[in-house]
Amino acid sequence: MPTPSLFCFGLGYTGTRLAQAAIAHGWRVAGTCRDAGKAQALRTQGIQALVFDGHQSSPEVREALAGATHLLVSIPPEADGDPAWRLHGKTLEARGGSLAWIGYLSTTGVYGDCGGDWIDETRTPNPATLENQRRLEAESVWLDLGARTASPTHIFRLPGIYGPAGRSVIDALESGRARRILKPGQVFNRIHVDDLVTVLLASMERPSAGRIYNVADDQPAPADTVLCHAAVLIGVEPPPAVRFEEAELSPFARHFYAECKRLSNERIKQELGVQLRYPTYREGLHAIAAERVP
Repeated sequence: MPTPSLFCFGLGYTGTRLAQAAIAHGWRVAGTCRDAGKAQALRTQGIQALVFDGHQSSPEVREALAGATHLLVSIPPEADGDPAWRLHGKTLEARGGSLAWIGYLSTTGVYGDCGGDWIDETRTPNPATLENQRRLEAESVWLDLGARTASPTHIFRLPGIYGPAGRSVIDALESGRARRILKPGQVFNRIHVDDLVTVLLASMERPSAGRIYNVADDQPAPADTVLCHAAVLIGVEPPPAVRFEEAELSPFARHFYAECKRLSNERIKQELGVQLRYPTYREGLHAIAAERVP
């Protein structure tokens, strides 16, 4: 059996963690990033990292795509569409049905505000921002490609991703960046990056063309509750509480707090057989705190 080969458009936080997991399973991995220095560092990990700025196509990328069996797309769309599709879509179309799996990382922001309701993947999207509207349009582009080329394509709708290496509320507390915003009734789901990787690998083992998955933990919780729990774990005082109405927030942050939803993750459990290693923020933050260097 040929060695599987993963190509990641976007070797960011999630893409790199997935690449590392795939290499550990004996896969070949290639992918893109914007910075030449980062590309060099990724190559030392066994990843064929290529510089791709999203503005012009790359012959090196085309060559690497030609040998891929699996494709992950995590680059956000821009005003003129999804850069991976815009610049390399024809290359992928020429592959026909030779890709065993395509995954697109989207956002639960495409649902818009749901008034705190529990929602699953059957909820009609209602994006409230231009960025989330672009995400929804990009979903359609990749699903259409999969349908036309008989390449099983999947959409993964993600809430906030957290994990080690500077991507948690623990790091925000330690750096002094954390803010404790109080908004009664407001809750958020989240997902640990390693659970997200588990979901992606499980989907690769069980392709289901056109399927959409909410990738979230079991317990939506208020942001200030999560922050205070993290503060206890590392033995610091949380920052002073500020009412949402009185907080000086960026337009992005203010909109973030304007939406409330509770995400059902039953589909990843029932269809992909996933058991979350970090089913709530408690397990995830405890693991991150335990890994901290004294």
